[in-house]
Amino acid sequence: MQETGAEYGRFMKVEKLGRDPMHFTLEPDEDQRADLAKRLEIVAVPFLKASGELVRQEKGNRIELSAKFEAEAVQACGLTLAPVPQKIEQSFTMCYTFNKADATLDDAEYVVSLEEADLPELIEDGQIDVVQAVMEQLALALDPYPRAEDADKSDSAKYVQQSEVVSEAEELETHRPFANLKELMERK
Repeated sequence: MQETGAEYGRFMKVEKLGRDPMHFTLEPDEDQRADLAKRLEIVAVPFLKASGELVRQEKGNRIELSAKFEAEAVQACGLTLAPVPQKIEQSFTMCYTFNKADATLDDAEYVVSLEEADLPELIEDGQIDVVQAVMEQLALALDPYPRAEDADKSDSAKYVQQSEVVSEAEELETHRPFANLKELMERK
């Protein structure tokens, strides 16, 4: 594993990848997990282990990354800001290409369906950052609305009531440019 500037990454050179798969494992240390948590904008990543392989597809210009990872992530509760731990186990496959035309859409009105494969990612400088691929999948697997177990409904009801009071106060303070128009028209 290597450090790349301020961010943790692991680049696999795939330019000369033959028919044999290239295997990798990731087990970032504490500092590297702290960097990942910062990049994901979450509290912490106490554990992360990933493994996978890169395989050149038969058609030659594409490389497929297949991996699985286990992670523990800690996010802040959206209501109380208390830490919310989450365990994640996931497998994924991503496709990469050397050809820039394969990674872009020609038609502006192209609609991607769930059944279709995603567009391949472009391989830059003949290498793939497998840490970035795992981090993207981890970000997708995170709970979008983390909530602590002790964040009961009474707290959320208080929050809703407070937000309603604020919105009523804002509504009263809203500038109404034509509020006095009727009064001005009657004076004529």
